[in-house]
Amino acid sequence: MTGRSRRVPKEWWRDFFDPIAAEVMFTPKAKISAREVEQVLERSKSRPPLKVLDLACGTGRHAIILAERGFSVTGLDYSKPFLSAARASARSTKQKIRFLHGDMRDLRRHFAAKEFDLVVSLYNSFGYFSSRSDDMKMLRAVQLVLKPGGIFVINTLNRDGVVKRLVKPISRGDEQFPKVFVIDAARYDADKRQVFAGWTIVDARRSKTRIFRKSFRQNVYSHAELKRMLRSAGFRIETSWGMLHGGRFDARKTWHQTIAARKPR
Repeated sequence: MTGRSRRVPKEWWRDFFDPIAAEVMFTPKAKISAREVEQVLERSKSRPPLKVLDLACGTGRHAIILAERGFSVTGLDYSKPFLSAARASARSTKQKIRFLHGDMRDLRRHFAAKEFDLVVSLYNSFGYFSSRSDDMKMLRAVQLVLKPGGIFVINTLNRDGVVKRLVKPISRGDEQFPKVFVIDAARYDADKRQVFAGWTIVDARRSKTRIFRKSFRQNVYSHAELKRMLRSAGFRIETSWGMLHGGRFDARKTWHQTIAARKPR
């Protein structure tokens, strides 16, 4: 299986997120991006004008919608190809958004304490570091740059939903969009509490078919564990839901968990 742990670099996220990954990850989500943002704003009770930090902003699909809604938006990502695409999208939509290259564990390098009203970590961008203590470091970094009374919205995998779906390793293929096919092989390692996955991407849009192979791993957390971590980082839990675009959350079944947590005044 392409998702075996020995084939996944320790810091796989440093070069995983290239243009073909962006297409596979974001093109199928384009139609629901606005609904995802609306859910975040409604459940966090956020109204413009507020200063928003979009962590792991990717190609800017949420950041641009937030800017269009009247928010002052900053996006941070480690992937330079993603940031280039995000800046191009912002220019094409005439939105003024600051996009920065950086590591979410060290937000004070880029931002002042108590700078933002709302910080979001959307579309499963949490848990990529090899050490779980680094995930905690990221939560504490968010708490530092949030204003008192500010709110943090995080969306990531839900461990029990992952265990239910990956009780056995899976391998499945889909045509993500015309002439681009993805074979996704995934398994859950209970000892490491991680998901391991491998993608084989077949791009048949040109006369010469191109094949890309990518692998990644992710730390996964139960709903109770993630809430404990947020509280330990200094947050108060406000509300929870399942998939980012909405829907009932069942801690035993739902693939994703989304939590809105507030920094006390």
